[in-house]
Amino acid sequence: MSTLLALVLAAGAGSGVATRLPPPPVRMWQVAWQKQLVAAPPLEWQAQELGGPAVDPVSGYVIVGTRDGRLHAFDPDGVLVWTFQADARFDAAPRIDRDTVYVGSNDGRLYALEIGSGKMRWKYEAQEEVGTTPTVTGDLVLVMTLQDTLLAVDAKTGAWKWHHRREQREGFTLRGAAPVLVVDDLAIGAYSDGTVAVLDVASGTVRWERKIAPAGDFMDVDSLRTASGRLYAAAYSGAVYALDVRSGQQQWELKTPTATRLALGPGVLVAVTTTQILGISPGDGKARWTIPLEGDATADPVIVGSRAAVPNGKALVWVDTASGRVLRRFNPGTGVSASPAVNGRRVYVISNAGALIALDLI
Repeated sequence: MSTLLALVLAAGAGSGVATRLPPPPVRMWQVAWQKQLVAAPPLEWQAQELGGPAVDPVSGYVIVGTRDGRLHAFDPDGVLVWTFQADARFDAAPRIDRDTVYVGSNDGRLYALEIGSGKMRWKYEAQEEVGTTPTVTGDLVLVMTLQDTLLAVDAKTGAWKWHHRREQREGFTLRGAAPVLVVDDLAIGAYSDGTVAVLDVASGTVRWERKIAPAGDFMDVDSLRTASGRLYAAAYSGAVYALDVRSGQQQWELKTPTATRLALGPGVLVAVTTTQILGISPGDGKARWTIPLEGDATADPVIVGSRAAVPNGKALVWVDTASGRVLRRFNPGTGVSASPAVNGRRVYVISNAGALIALDLI
């Protein structure tokens, strides 16, 4: 030990100043493989991959769309199985249901593809940007467009069944929308005017509609979750709500500015705003912990056991849901904006540079 270092340590010990180094980062994963999917065009600046992956628990295939309008399917070992080309970028993850992949594109179409080959079974011409992950229930596929239309089409043929649209939008809106939720015989949609609508899933008949967002320039409700008969909603203009799914009656309200993303785990509702991440009690709406958000609320968090994986544009931030402690940040060099996909201990992440990365949790 050098004389100078010994003097510094001795001075610290004598003055009561802590000299211990912070604990090393928590070892949480190892990289299984990585595939570059998008070639960066010249002069591209601050690219974002918003689509996000989906994984089939049966075949293990991981499927992800990218900003160049391609949909890629890989097997668990990272071998490319097929590629499908659309006419515009993908801004939402696909939905895999049995042997079919349902995915919407900003080209205004909803596609159904065979999972084994990528062969197109049908396409529905929505004529609006289909920027949310589809939901499959029975013989229907439900999807929300970025222009506030909730569409229901036949899962086998792609034929239109019904739609619901909010026409009276006032003020400014944010880009994005919440995927449709289904609870029993109800379909639940959220709209940029701050309204939540609960519809009969078979017919599209409105059961109830309620404008829940506080007044403001941006009243978008862009994230929904349900559990045990409750509907949780995040309104950007200033609150997180719990409502009774059947009646729409408000159970509680937590005021917090710019609430935009939600994830629901065992005993905790994780909410993300433009400035912080909150752990909320689902029962009474009280905040248990808050931590600053470094970055943006780019996509919904994903709960993995007792941890939340929160994409913030800069990285995938891993948070302990019991304490709110930040455990690790996974940054592949260009940041992470899309939600990850989880299959057992395997987590798939797409970077903003268009690299698909398979992480094995330790």
